[in-house]
Amino acid sequence: MTSKSVAEQPAEGAPRVGIDPRWPFAALLALYCLLGVTFLSFNRSPLQIGLTVAACCALDVLLTRLLRGVWVGPLSSLISGLSLALLLNYSHTPWLLFLPVFFTVGSKFLFTVEGRHHFNPSLFGVVASLLLSGELITTAPAYQWGGSLALSAFLVMAALSLFVFRVGRGWLVGSFLGFYVLQIFLRAYIMRWHLPAETLLFGTLTSAPFFLFAFYMITDPATSPKTPKEQVGVAAAIVVVDLLLHIRASLYTFYYAAFFVAGARFLWRHAQRARSLGARRWLWEGPLSRGTLTAA
Repeated sequence: MTSKSVAEQPAEGAPRVGIDPRWPFAALLALYCLLGVTFLSFNRSPLQIGLTVAACCALDVLLTRLLRGVWVGPLSSLISGLSLALLLNYSHTPWLLFLPVFFTVGSKFLFTVEGRHHFNPSLFGVVASLLLSGELITTAPAYQWGGSLALSAFLVMAALSLFVFRVGRGWLVGSFLGFYVLQIFLRAYIMRWHLPAETLLFGTLTSAPFFLFAFYMITDPATSPKTPKEQVGVAAAIVVVDLLLHIRASLYTFYYAAFFVAGARFLWRHAQRARSLGARRWLWEGPLSRGTLTAA
């Protein structure tokens, strides 16, 4: 396979004709980064954002060449870098930005099933950074989005028109949002003496990070389920795990929930492979096998 054909190969589950939906997705994220350093209240500098994106692209291209022997276009890593720049706050020192980049890109080569990366790279980078950085890296503060309902509405409409309906993940998004609204009502009832229900409902449903997660992160064609049944099942599992996590904490729970569900699916898929291939062959062709190259 030539480097050109690798770079142009669409992600599994992506449409085979027309414009690659990753291009408008990358453009939308880049627009938000631009708005963030001009009109919104991002506390990352343009240099930090640029370094995050450049490091993500460079590391992905380099590791793909070294470990898989081909050159690949950095479109997917561009999206990952922009996502990290939007969702994470690493303002304590500029060197911290390389930690989520390492987690994000490294996960694509370390945690694979049949040669394809299993975890959404941005999700893995966000969760690993939050868990292992000792609070030196946190999620981006809510004030950076300007607190505007219009901003979240624009996120939803852009997602629907540019991405979701083009990659066949409507069942995943629709069921996740439906289940999550029911979960919010349940939590609002439980917390009715401590927090107004409308505060919890609108505080969540007007959150830009929530919609970035729902419309862009969990819908990654290369790492999300393909059939409607699987999509509804994964959506329900994420919402249930998120509800359980709210018993102990209230921050970052949907990231952790999606990560735990993806981890469970990762173990299950490898258990199935070990059973079908036999332990010895599975160990030889296990999570570190080179396999085939995916674009996302």
